[in-house]
Amino acid sequence: MMISKQLSDEAILREVGERLASARLARNLTQAALAQEAGIAKRTMERLEKGESAVRLSALVRVCRTLD
Repeated sequence: MMISKQLSDEAILREVGERLASARLARNLTQAALAQEAGIAKRTMERLEKGESAVRLSALVRVCRTLD
């Protein structure tokens, strides 16, 4: 899905979460392994992939940096 300004905030968060999950799986990592490598809690990783809005932006940055 293309992220565009017509999408709701919730739809964009879900799309970002799906993209994170795809990148993680492409690298053969579990949520726990990626979370540990990124220095965040596994629950935070779960929330990111679900597209939940109650996640700190710094956690997203850490995960993106870890995934290159």
